[in-house]
Amino acid sequence: MRIYLDNCCYNRHHDKKVSDEITQDKNAVIAIQKEIIKKNIELATSFMLHYENNQNKNIRDRNYNDFFIKTYRTTYIGVDRADDLSKKVELITKSGIKTKDAYHIANAILAECDFFITVDKRLLKYSSEEIKIISPVDFAKIMGE
Repeated sequence: MRIYLDNCCYNRHHDKKVSDEITQDKNAVIAIQKEIIKKNIELATSFMLHYENNQNKNIRDRNYNDFFIKTYRTTYIGVDRADDLSKKVELITKSGIKTKDAYHIANAILAECDFFITVDKRLLKYSSEEIKIISPVDFAKIMGE
């Protein structure tokens, strides 16, 4: 099984805010990352993920995310796939999804991921026949089955 963790999942791991929802998301992301480390799940990443992570103002969090992304990825979609991506991004943005988010989803599809995992409520409402978009909590439930 191959997944793509949206940038917000990596940042949720470091979130200082406290709520039941954030705690559940954080715990689910940690559980998912443990399965990636154990190689029970393949991780796909992309140039867009690196770009957004490099915008993180917290250097420690940015470095941790960068280490995890580079160390545990099994598939990487780079800018060399821009032509393939542009068509998918155009279709996705027509549904109202922002361009950066559309690139994440398109990268996950090109990486042949089974799941795109996000905590972004807007993205969780997007429906695609090419990939299942799911929250970390719901994905963790699937892992437990």
